[in-house]
Amino acid sequence: MYNPQIKTFILVADRGSLSKAAEDLFVTPASIMKQMNTLEDRLNLKLLKRTNQGIELTDAGRYIYDTAKKIIGESENAVQKARAIEQRSMRTIRIGSSFLNPSKVLLDLWNKVSHSSVEYRFKIIPYDDYHDQILSVVQSLGSKIDFMVGSFNSQQMLSISDFYKLGYYRLCVAVPKNHRLASKTKLSLKDLHGEHLITVKGGDTIQLDEYREKLKMTHPQIIFDESHYFYDLETFNTCEVTGSLLLTLDAWADIHPSLITLPVEWDFSVPYGLLFSRSLSDEAASFLEDIKNLLSTNK
Repeated sequence: MYNPQIKTFILVADRGSLSKAAEDLFVTPASIMKQMNTLEDRLNLKLLKRTNQGIELTDAGRYIYDTAKKIIGESENAVQKARAIEQRSMRTIRIGSSFLNPSKVLLDLWNKVSHSSVEYRFKIIPYDDYHDQILSVVQSLGSKIDFMVGSFNSQQMLSISDFYKLGYYRLCVAVPKNHRLASKTKLSLKDLHGEHLITVKGGDTIQLDEYREKLKMTHPQIIFDESHYFYDLETFNTCEVTGSLLLTLDAWADIHPSLITLPVEWDFSVPYGLLFSRSLSDEAASFLEDIKNLLSTNK
């Protein structure tokens, strides 16, 4: 809101030296001198004079100095107040983000479909995907986090929160890069015969349980190894170390650099979307309603 050369001039006056001002600004004294000459030429005023003790202000320079300090103070105060007003008019939405379930999925969707005049400020809240801690994160919905985005189909999660579907992720299989199947572009069910396939622990995700039981009946040659109720990065590490296959999502194709995620000749998919508290804040409830309306309009 003001000429930056004025602020440099004030610093020179306060420090009483071009070289000291240059040190503060991490530039050369010649650069400071050039700015002061330009300012004096623009104002057609002599502002500074050299003495044996350093730099002193002329009478005109002293007047500019006193007046400019007041103007700068008022300008910076005005900007701070304007920012505070803007923040009050914006609605803050806290979005949980982890390695397996990044917030970018929701933000990309919002930027793609939103033409709303309503302003939201998104605050990203990081959390860990540890299988033995994730339920605690879900329990924090409403107090620390407004929304988590991902494939949350666990009955344990849904017993303490609500879910709004945004779309579907396809079920795939991840294989270690040195595995015999790694060169394929798509897997057949026969390719899985004789292989150990790691899945989530049964009894918590109904849809996955149904898929697994169907495969057990139709392809008993597949060896199913249950992991925990929830995947974390260690699940992917285990797959790479043991040479096992992993039932995974197409959204997780880049999670582990030593695994290759391949589609399979089945039509299995699971919904992904927003997980949120059953007691939403007014801001979060408004955002959820806007998401629903925008997706409905853009269908």
